[in-house]
Amino acid sequence: MTPGLLGGLSLLLSLLVSLAGFVLALLAYLQGDGRFLKGALRAAPLALAFAALAFLALEWALLTHDFTLRYVAQHHSTKDPLWVVLVTPWAALEGSILLWGLLQTLYTYLASRARLDPWRRSLVLATLFGVQVFFFGVMATIANPFEAMPNPPSEGMGPNPLLQNHWMMAVHPVLMYLGFVGLSVPFAHAVAAMLTRRYQTWVAETRWWTLIAWGFLTAGKVAGGWWSYEVLGWGGYWAWDPVENASFIPWLLATAFLHTAFVQEARGRFRVWNLAFVTLAFASTVLGTFLTRSGVIQSVHAFAEGPVGPVFLGFFLLVLALGFGLLSRVGREVGEEGGLRLFSREGALLLGAFFFAGWALVVVLGTLYPLLVEAFTGAKVSVGAPFFNQVSLPLGAGILLLMGVGPLLPWRRAGREVLRNLAVLLLALAVGFLAGLLRGYTLGASLAVGLFLYNLAAVALLTWEGLQARRRAGLSPWGFFGQRRRVGSLVVHLGVALAGLAIAFSQTYRLESEKTLYRGQAWEVAGLRMEFQGVRALDEGRRFAVEALLQTDRFGEVRPRLHFYPQMNAPLAYPRVVYTLGNDYYFVLMDFDREKGEWASLRLIVTPMVLWLWVAGGVVALGTLYILWPEARPRTREAVA
Repeated sequence: MTPGLLGGLSLLLSLLVSLAGFVLALLAYLQGDGRFLKGALRAAPLALAFAALAFLALEWALLTHDFTLRYVAQHHSTKDPLWVVLVTPWAALEGSILLWGLLQTLYTYLASRARLDPWRRSLVLATLFGVQVFFFGVMATIANPFEAMPNPPSEGMGPNPLLQNHWMMAVHPVLMYLGFVGLSVPFAHAVAAMLTRRYQTWVAETRWWTLIAWGFLTAGKVAGGWWSYEVLGWGGYWAWDPVENASFIPWLLATAFLHTAFVQEARGRFRVWNLAFVTLAFASTVLGTFLTRSGVIQSVHAFAEGPVGPVFLGFFLLVLALGFGLLSRVGREVGEEGGLRLFSREGALLLGAFFFAGWALVVVLGTLYPLLVEAFTGAKVSVGAPFFNQVSLPLGAGILLLMGVGPLLPWRRAGREVLRNLAVLLLALAVGFLAGLLRGYTLGASLAVGLFLYNLAAVALLTWEGLQARRRAGLSPWGFFGQRRRVGSLVVHLGVALAGLAIAFSQTYRLESEKTLYRGQAWEVAGLRMEFQGVRALDEGRRFAVEALLQTDRFGEVRPRLHFYPQMNAPLAYPRVVYTLGNDYYFVLMDFDREKGEWASLRLIVTPMVLWLWVAGGVVALGTLYILWPEARPRTREAVA
């Protein structure tokens, strides 16, 4: 058996099993017959096994250089190192959809293990199997990774150089897909809740699935920003690229849900909002896939043009129609009891969710506006970073403000102790802001310092109150740190505040300079002295490399590179970044003397606090992991108390 035959057969079986699972799950709900549900439950691991077999077949084809498959011939070469071969399945359109399908079957299997009443379990499975049928149907028809090559070449073209220029590409796409696909489970729970009219309990079961997907999305975005920073050679980590925006939208909507879900669990409110946020979050992942793979936008992230664009657009509209068709009924049936006090925890959480949702709406409009203008008028317009930065600044500042004060407010009416805490927060904000101004920072950077101290004070107050509450109850105060959900949220908030500070400083105080140096010539920028000592050419098999030899007075020898891939007409910069606690020193080789190596054109970018952005991402990931970690069973005394 060949890899192509095994993979094609596995794909077909996975599609048929998913289709059977979809029908059986629907019959279980419509007929109220548990035998159909058992059949659907058996289909979940079978679909996962066949999808895994298909994925392994593609890896087999890549490892054995089977150029009889079009995907292998177009995205692999015999010169690729092993790690590039192993990640090539998600280096192009068909393989990335296969990875998506594999992860979808994994999530469906895990969701099938959850204990739910048979009605909702049937509908959750039907929705997830429906999504599976779509993805495996796409692969079986218009994006088959096992399509045969009529005249197989003796050597392949290799993957996109941008995808093999940094090891982070082995991690970033998988994390993003785990986040995107993970949002299908909350959507399936929402559909089941709306159809069965059980609008309350679903949110507690769904919040954990959303938090898992949100955690992967966060980690994926940090990894993507790091990859962009270290590979693309422009010295930035976020460019408001349409595909970056498309991945940001579900993150914002999932964040909005995580906050309002907390209110529904505690107070039974915001049920319609929660169903809407979950529906929009999943729909936006499909929209992002459409933008990435339809060819309607130009981006370093866009995979290809092809027939999958209209299909994904149709699936996006179908998801919206299903979700909002059901929501129209929910809106008529669900009424929120009692008035809402804005100066309360639930008011702050709802306002924060509106900030996140509003931010998502702005990003959607800014991303789609050029496409809509071109579609209706033929004119080409662009919406660039200045627009997104201007609207994001007040939204981000508002979120940081709410993030500090919200958890300190009581659920209903604020009392005197809240005013005391608010005074402490405002004092921290004022001290940070004035200290920034005194040090000569800009207004924006000074505000960022103030907001960081403000949130630091909020975390300290919440921790202190948690310790004191346990002491008053006669419990060990240190047991507070065992409250994973509460403490994990504080850690996440701390990471977000640190990220806000790092973004403000790195965007405000970036210093960039360019110069052509001759051999032996020295250059001093921002207190750093470097001497150009020549260039060196290297043959690395799959590519040529040229590196400039720079001797610096602080970091020793630094070697920024240019990579020359046979698939690309222009060289690809491979900067060298020296991280320090204060500034990053970002060296880029732009051009060089191709005859004698006597000169080189260099760019040096000095940016403060970028390192802390990656640290902040790690803090958020740790906080999320801590929340998801299973709670320890309470000791007997505490349980009685």
